[in-house]
Amino acid sequence: MRDPYTLRTCLASAVDALPAPERFPDASDAELARRLAERLRRDLLPRLGSADAPLLLVAIAGPNNVGKSTLFNSLVGAALSPARPEGGLTKQCLAAAHPETWTGPLKDFLTRRYDIVPVASGGSAPVDQAGPPGRLYLTLSDAVPRGLLVMDTPDFDSVYRDNRERAEALLVTVDVLAFVVSRQTYQNAALVDFLRAAVGHGRPYLLVYNEATREEVARGHLDKLAEDVGHPALARYLAPHQPDVEAGRKPLATEPLDGKPALGALLGQAEHARELKARALEASLADARAEMEAVSRAASEAAREPDRLRKRLRHELDVVGAHAALKAVPADVLIDAFRDELDARSQFHKWVRLPFRGLATALTFVTRKVRESFTAPEAPGEDTPTHAVDESLKDGVRRLVDAFAPEVAAWRADAQTRTKLEEAFGPVTLTKLEEPLGFEPLHAHAADRATLYAYCRELVSAELQGGMREELLQTLTTLVYSVPSGAAAVVTVATGGMGHDAVVWAGTLLSTPLMERFVDLLGAQVRARVTKKWADAHGATLSKALEARYFSDILKQLDGLASDWNQTATRLEEARAGLS
Repeated sequence: MRDPYTLRTCLASAVDALPAPERFPDASDAELARRLAERLRRDLLPRLGSADAPLLLVAIAGPNNVGKSTLFNSLVGAALSPARPEGGLTKQCLAAAHPETWTGPLKDFLTRRYDIVPVASGGSAPVDQAGPPGRLYLTLSDAVPRGLLVMDTPDFDSVYRDNRERAEALLVTVDVLAFVVSRQTYQNAALVDFLRAAVGHGRPYLLVYNEATREEVARGHLDKLAEDVGHPALARYLAPHQPDVEAGRKPLATEPLDGKPALGALLGQAEHARELKARALEASLADARAEMEAVSRAASEAAREPDRLRKRLRHELDVVGAHAALKAVPADVLIDAFRDELDARSQFHKWVRLPFRGLATALTFVTRKVRESFTAPEAPGEDTPTHAVDESLKDGVRRLVDAFAPEVAAWRADAQTRTKLEEAFGPVTLTKLEEPLGFEPLHAHAADRATLYAYCRELVSAELQGGMREELLQTLTTLVYSVPSGAAAVVTVATGGMGHDAVVWAGTLLSTPLMERFVDLLGAQVRARVTKKWADAHGATLSKALEARYFSDILKQLDGLASDWNQTATRLEEARAGLS
């Protein structure tokens, strides 16, 4: 025997993990989640949360105008439920029990399962009026055997759409289902589906064939129905055609088939109750396991669409960022890494070049400051690399808005996410694109430059093979630095500082393309690999900036949806495993 505490813990975890049924995109999944929630809250948790209550719960169900209320009145010994030829009168569940049922532990047991509305003695329940699922009008009568509660449920195939929902909310809680059919309804496909779902994985059920004219025909019909359902009924009964019953002058009489006890004796005698309740518990646990597995799959499926959308959006943003980053690749980083790696590999050339590099740097700095004192700094124009990056980013976002328009139209899940999708890929974002991006600090992103520099150092180190080619590169680099810098120093002394600018400028103009040529000597793919590295690294930085500026709300929503659905699937699967 399984530990009741473990079972209750698993079931409570499953209840806590279940989202509201209306959150499921698919209507059939929503119905399955609603059914599982009803089973857990109204049946299994109350059943396992108390000592075995000596109360057998029996529900009478069936299609419209088949005699359910007539059978109910016969079992409880009083005309409590409206039974008229037009049918479809019962729109809420009516129950009858012995007065002792509404006292002490049995009363607590019932109130944990149902929304009980007691019916005053001599009064009538308004079951012909619509009401919420789970509500149960309870009539107390001494004619009902102790330990028995009988329910009359609405027609599941009535013209009233809500009747089936009200019936199913209670059918998942009962120990025994008494299903009433006739020769007109026994092979109805909707009836078979309803009964198969109601009895699930072995819940005890009885078949009552009403208005039977010939026993052999009724037996054949009941055999066919049990075959379609998937497992046989606990007992079968015939109710011959009785004009006095139809006129309301006599209660419905049933005859057992296959040597079974009379219907009243089977349901009203205590020796049968414990076995029936044990079978009902095992069947309900099996149903819960199957439903948890199905709802877990549905939750995983529900997570796929927000997960796909968020991955696609972030991928597209990375593409936009990488394309924009290519508009301003910092070539100086590769040259600096090349120089520094050469210095690290030859101390001799390093110390020869060092003073000339320092001199060139100092003279260039002084010259720039002198020039700026006479002329204003250059204003950023539309032909600058940073402007090209910004325009590329804006164009990329505009393309994203167009590309995701079909995704917005196709969204069929929750309305809140649809609203955020419409904001992210609509006029709101397009209006924001008319404003400056404000990404100026990102264009000289220190972390991205440092990453690129480290990559270039590794790349240059791997490409330098030593030997004569490396020594030649060392010598040529030393000459590139020393000649213009040395000349600038001589001119500065000779002219009193008036001619060094031209010399340094000429040296820089020559040294930069020469250094790039030296880098190309390392291999044809070096520059391409460096460019791709910058596009990946700095493109990711620009992508995150775009996400934060334009798409943070929708991505936060999609992240939350995917995470919630995946957590639901995981917790339900863990609960299901705990019930096995």
